[in-house]
Amino acid sequence: MDESTLISQLESEGFTDVRVCPIPPPEDLPEHTHDEHTVHIILEGDLIITDHAGTHTYHPGDRVDFPAGTTHKAKGTIENGRMVIGVKM
Repeated sequence: MDESTLISQLESEGFTDVRVCPIPPPEDLPEHTHDEHTVHIILEGDLIITDHAGTHTYHPGDRVDFPAGTTHKAKGTIENGRMVIGVKM
């Protein structure tokens, strides 16, 4: 699926501020939470997420949702990875 189709799909699900963003660099970002529900769909590179369920690697085409208040940390596996993200209040 192309970027514009993914963005339209997420907007139809009620997500706002939907855009393409870089995946974090290949070093751990500190543990954090978001005040709103967030979604990430991987376009290029891999995204490693560690949360209460353990550590999981997401690949291009994978989707990961974080309900508001979910504590997690993230890192990419390559420089210049990209993902589509959106938020839902």
